[in-house]
Amino acid sequence: MKKWRNGAKKRLAEIQAAQDAAQDMRKIAAAFAGLPAGQLKKVLTEDILAILAKYGVEI
Repeated sequence: MKKWRNGAKKRLAEIQAAQDAAQDMRKIAAAFAGLPAGQLKKVLTEDILAILAKYGVEI
């Protein structure tokens, strides 16, 4: 039983870390959305713009 509990605790920590990272990325994407489109197109590559578009940031 102890192995299962330890495994579950480890997996829970991984899930929480992933959720925290996703929340941080949403904040970054929202900040990018506030910038003028011309600035972003100069700095960000097409791959990054596609990822941002996937999460609702349209440029």
